[in-house]
Amino acid sequence: MPDGSQSVKHRATQSALRFLAAIAVGAAGGALFLKIDAPLPWVLGSMAACAVASVIGLPIQASSATRRPMAAVIGVVLGSSFGPHLLPQARDWIIPLLALPFFLASAALLCVTYFRKVAKFDPATAYFAGMPGGIAEMVVMGAERGADERTIGLIHGARIFLVVFILPFLIRLDHGPVAIASRAAVTGEVVADWSLLLWAGGCVALGLFLGKLLRLPAWHLVGPLAVSAVVHMSGLADFRIPGWALAAAQVGLGATIGCRFVGLTLKALLRTLALAAGSTLILLAVTFAWAAAIGALTGLDPVLLTLAYSPGGLAEMSMVALSLSLEPGVVIIHHLTRVVLVLIAAPLGFRTMARRDID
Repeated sequence: MPDGSQSVKHRATQSALRFLAAIAVGAAGGALFLKIDAPLPWVLGSMAACAVASVIGLPIQASSATRRPMAAVIGVVLGSSFGPHLLPQARDWIIPLLALPFFLASAALLCVTYFRKVAKFDPATAYFAGMPGGIAEMVVMGAERGADERTIGLIHGARIFLVVFILPFLIRLDHGPVAIASRAAVTGEVVADWSLLLWAGGCVALGLFLGKLLRLPAWHLVGPLAVSAVVHMSGLADFRIPGWALAAAQVGLGATIGCRFVGLTLKALLRTLALAAGSTLILLAVTFAWAAAIGALTGLDPVLLTLAYSPGGLAEMSMVALSLSLEPGVVIIHHLTRVVLVLIAAPLGFRTMARRDID
């Protein structure tokens, strides 16, 4: 028993040291990207540096468990962007929300076909690799139906990596500079006062508890986001997270994305990125087309609609919206709706596809 206990402690220590190494590598990458004036430098720099470090075999590691504290901080920041001003805008979201299922269906159809015909994946793996849903949910659903869960995880991880990396640069070409975050979401104070610590800490603690209890999608992000949104919309408080704390959370977020490639050889990584690049190009083309069409129909900002429909992560796309002083609440609501729709529709669609193949 003592030997087993020591072994567990040793593994825990090793994991902690590898995570600290990943944060150090990510911070260095973020600082470099900040120096060269890249968009979202702390996220993209950390993500790129950790991806490179993963492939060359540096001892770094970041799991979903280590991602949660950073995601919770980002959730509180995103929640602080909500306010009474959003309610009068709600009617403007009706058409984009109604069109969202049709966008998802067209994107999924094209991507699943791509993975079947071009990548030559088996039907189950192609289906869940092509669904525009979250990594964890698609891996679990695919594994239950006989798909290759590692391939699904890698494809979705690479897809998020590519979208998060490419889209801010494309948007900056059209929209202008992308900063760390909107001034409305953060404060320049170096030291947080006690009231800020109490309000922000309370939102994190209560949000994580409720998110897990209610089994919310991406509960470690959505729970704190929801509690923070309620606090700000109700007028209970109007606190802002210090900029340095948000930058640190962004480094952690980028590191977890980059560390998804730990253990891959360069050849395997390039193959995965190449396959994912094909589906990412399809998704981005479909996203731009739908965003332009809905923008022309409704008069809404096509850049905001692109972020709302984009196949990137909720946190990452919302941060881009925040940095552009666009309305992150719109992006958040659309991405949460997307996750719920895919969770409901994916199993039904797979059952229909399997029945058709049998017939």
